[in-house]
Amino acid sequence: MQTMVKKWTVIMTAAALSTALAACGNASTGTPQAANSGGGKPAAPTDISITTLAFSAAPTGELEAVKKLNEKFNINLKINWIPSAQITEKLNALLASRDLPDALFVEDFNYTPAFLNAIDQGAFWDLTPYIKNYPNLAKYPENVYKNASVKGKLYSVPRVRPLDGHEAVLIRKDWLDTLGMQPPKTMDELAAVLEAFAKKDPDGNGKADTYGAVLAGSPGPASYLLSMFGAGTKWKEENGSLIPYWWTPQAKDALVYWNKAFKTGGIMPDFPVLKTAQFKDMLVAGKAGLAIANVVDAYKYNVELQKANPKANLIAVELPKAPDGKAYYEQASGFYGQFLINKKSVDEAKLKKILELYDYTASVEGYNLAVYGTQDVDYKVKSDGFVEQTEEGKKKGYSGDTTGQWVTGYFDKYLRAKMSGIPSDIYEANKKVVDAISSIPDPTYGLSKTAPFQEKGADWDKKLNDMLVNVIIGKNSLDDWDKFVKSFMDDPSFQQHVKETNEAYQQKMKK
Repeated sequence: MQTMVKKWTVIMTAAALSTALAACGNASTGTPQAANSGGGKPAAPTDISITTLAFSAAPTGELEAVKKLNEKFNINLKINWIPSAQITEKLNALLASRDLPDALFVEDFNYTPAFLNAIDQGAFWDLTPYIKNYPNLAKYPENVYKNASVKGKLYSVPRVRPLDGHEAVLIRKDWLDTLGMQPPKTMDELAAVLEAFAKKDPDGNGKADTYGAVLAGSPGPASYLLSMFGAGTKWKEENGSLIPYWWTPQAKDALVYWNKAFKTGGIMPDFPVLKTAQFKDMLVAGKAGLAIANVVDAYKYNVELQKANPKANLIAVELPKAPDGKAYYEQASGFYGQFLINKKSVDEAKLKKILELYDYTASVEGYNLAVYGTQDVDYKVKSDGFVEQTEEGKKKGYSGDTTGQWVTGYFDKYLRAKMSGIPSDIYEANKKVVDAISSIPDPTYGLSKTAPFQEKGADWDKKLNDMLVNVIIGKNSLDDWDKFVKSFMDDPSFQQHVKETNEAYQQKMKK
């Protein structure tokens, strides 16, 4: 569910889009479409069109679930699934033609800034005053809506995901037991564990073939390597203004720490080229004893690990505390993609009908119907509460990769702490890890990329990532780092980028 379609290409200019959508913002709300025609006749069904993406083949016929939703809400639901690889081109064609569906999926405003221009032109409904009236949607955490907002207002229904659970320490408890150590609570304790895993033969095979942590250095180090020290999440708010997180003293402290860990064998020597996707391989192979990943990945990887080593025990624990005594987690956005509602084709009565539909699919019952079909026919609920699609359901075309893409879902705080088949004791332990998290949101969620960043951002990011890796492995010194940071502070283009980011942030924070 977390698959992301990155590097979308916006094929029309902002000016052209503004002109094309100007009429949308001036459209009258009209009258309710599903009005009684008199004589006691039932209201006509409300037509609702939704365009979204699909990661697998779309259903070839009308699903029974759609028919049931149509009957329940007196609607005529038409869903257009676009293959994920084509959705940018298709959506931009819709924008250019001014022929938008009633609701449409947008993955990320950073990659589709044209939609922000459309919002400015009044093309989409401001949902801020409405959401509170829909109990299931109103249950989404406040930060989910805050992160999805634009200039302090909500113009979309976010496809909800957990805010936390994506950052936890996965650690070999059996290695700790062998060495007489405990899960690290502080950065100093973490350093001691990493060095011990590298030098004290934790697997007992008499060979110097283990390392502390598997960390990703390609295409660039994960930002948590710095944020764990209190450097901030991409940007750090100080006295009402934002500065890049890598400009902070805490970022430099983090580099000193990880450089020392690398020298002691506490980080796998392939760090510069390792990717996050390789964490599992290194852990399952017994090469590393620690990683930072989703809480549930500890159990998931341990299932594989125990096939070769039944005594292995990979568990999830909290992040260690920074030198100031606090544990710093990066908060996720809390959503994957957003549904914008077209103000030209949707009057207020129809808007409420759409929100009523989405409120139902934000419940467990409604979500399961929309995504999986009819219970005990198209899917079954297992004893652990997880849904299993039946062969009948698969034949009909139900698939989370497709039928799950048009709904926003229900909020599950522990989604990243569980999976089907997980033992109850491990799940309860994972829940405690999630409950202990107090995370920091990225203040720039919902902001489009600045003009300077659109021009030079790829080059800036590469230079930053290269320098971070090189300082950690000792190829560049801390003096080199200081000079590098100063060069960006003095760069007029980057100064403008910081200025524009702060201006956009101030607009977002307006109530």
